[in-house]
Amino acid sequence: MPSEQHFSRQELLAALEQGWKHYLPQVTKLSEEEQMRFAQEQGYPRVQDLLVHIFTWWERSMQRTSWLLSNPPLPPAQDHPLFGKSIDEWNAEAIAHYQHWTQADVEAKFATTLETLESFLKDLPETALDQERIQFWMCVETMDHYEEHRPPNELLPM
Repeated sequence: MPSEQHFSRQELLAALEQGWKHYLPQVTKLSEEEQMRFAQEQGYPRVQDLLVHIFTWWERSMQRTSWLLSNPPLPPAQDHPLFGKSIDEWNAEAIAHYQHWTQADVEAKFATTLETLESFLKDLPETALDQERIQFWMCVETMDHYEEHRPPNELLPM
């Protein structure tokens, strides 16, 4: 469950730097067997499916944030394309969409989407993180989701 604490842009960027920026190198250090086991422990048959799950949620949160910053009518319609599906439906659609991508292509997409998320955070208007939903989405994507999918070989800070 996401934290109730309010985080600044700098704290969110620091979380990306300390967590997600090291994620792909940590995962790729695992043997193929360890990668498969890790992915399966996370609920995915392949490591690239786990990576797809992660970066598509980054994309979704950035899209939702941009939508919210456009001052739309709230709440969104039940069939709104950014809100109208369950978590399981979102995950299944994302995995199906990238099913035929190679692991190398998925890893490259993960890396570029991470760069996009970092730029997105840097470019958010100053007041954006004062909005509860945006704070929640960015906290989930930079911190909480990382904790859910922390690599098994990550060195924990002393």
